[in-house]
Amino acid sequence: MNFVNGKIVNESECDSVLERIEEMLISTLKKPPLDVNQVINACDTMVKNVESLEVMKKLPELGISKALTDIYMKQIKQMLSAEAIRARMRIELGENYDKAVTLRYVHSHATAVQTLTPLGVLFHITAGNVDGLPFVSILEGLLTGNINIVKLPKEEGGITVLLLAELLKLAPSLAEYVYVFDYSSKDVAAMQKLAKVADAIVIWGGDEAISAVRRMALPNTRIIEWGHKISFAYVTKEGATVKSLEKLAYHICLTNQLFCSSCQGVFFDSDDIEDIYEFCEKFLPILEKASQENPHALGEMAGLFIQAELTIHDYQRRIENQASATRIFREQNVSITAYADSQLEPSPMYRNIWVKPLKNDDIIKLRPYKGYLQTAALICGKNEHEELAQKLLRAGVVKVSDGREMSNYACGEAHDGVFTLRCYTKWVSVQDYDQSNTE
Repeated sequence: MNFVNGKIVNESECDSVLERIEEMLISTLKKPPLDVNQVINACDTMVKNVESLEVMKKLPELGISKALTDIYMKQIKQMLSAEAIRARMRIELGENYDKAVTLRYVHSHATAVQTLTPLGVLFHITAGNVDGLPFVSILEGLLTGNINIVKLPKEEGGITVLLLAELLKLAPSLAEYVYVFDYSSKDVAAMQKLAKVADAIVIWGGDEAISAVRRMALPNTRIIEWGHKISFAYVTKEGATVKSLEKLAYHICLTNQLFCSSCQGVFFDSDDIEDIYEFCEKFLPILEKASQENPHALGEMAGLFIQAELTIHDYQRRIENQASATRIFREQNVSITAYADSQLEPSPMYRNIWVKPLKNDDIIKLRPYKGYLQTAALICGKNEHEELAQKLLRAGVVKVSDGREMSNYACGEAHDGVFTLRCYTKWVSVQDYDQSNTE
């Protein structure tokens, strides 16, 4: 679905926009900077009526469970209120982000006025693993005063355009700051045209997608990477209580392991494969119970789940021949695969996890994966927590949480170890001409 100037446009109109897009962008850039307060006030009004939004009625059609919908609703209310947005901006951009700063040069009487400004035009190439991600990415661009061009992921479902339409009803002047296209990534000509007019390309995706953007981008175009990450749980014998494992199981079933912050597997604090088997036997019924209590919301996603099942069967056939230590523990809706190695890897997803040994003294051995590490759920004894958290952080993890909260987000919390809004802005300075010529 293509969305330009606040309206849905068809394919032929979209191609016409693509031919004129540089001219349209320049027309907007000539105008005074975007008043970010318009964005904040529109968001604040929108979230006060979030239950009645048309987009919320569409979520079940996209296979999003009621439990996940309720969480999204709560997060939207918390994150998009005016109070929360302004608090986030102060955390990420500094207390005086909206004020000019006067600086004095060291060896003269000259001064310069320094202000925070947008990069200009952001080209967002978004991924489809998180519902509504394109809208969030656009919103972050708007909050920093940028014009936003977005390439939707395949099978996005229309959530982004529905949310944008609601936002623009409340702030129509934002329309010229948002361009949404559903061009395929294989349409190289269209992608290159959009990349050419951008001051920065915001890429959400894996190594292959990031490499493709690097090849496409001009040398003077900034690339802001939100690459795919891998998250996991680290569990000790003392921490492996039924209650703590129930929290982890709930998270796995809620997210189906689709997010970068989702638990792909468990590292268990041991180097004995028998301990790994024992943990799998303990966790399997807990995971199965959580799956039954949180059934898949299939809807239009049925094809994806069926494909996932096929992938799992193929995956099992392959690994059963790798080593005698490899063992698969199955239930009706879930599976746990025990390995003897300590390598970090994705899981088959959809409630199928791995468990591997990793002694706490060896956590630092995860460091070669530091570019891919994101969240670790630390499930341990209270007296173990501080030491193990520091070991995980030194290995390259950027967030330590409990099992249930892995994919939860706190307003103002860093994303992959950096502040998003800071990445979309720059500081510029203007020297006082008269004072610079004063003897």
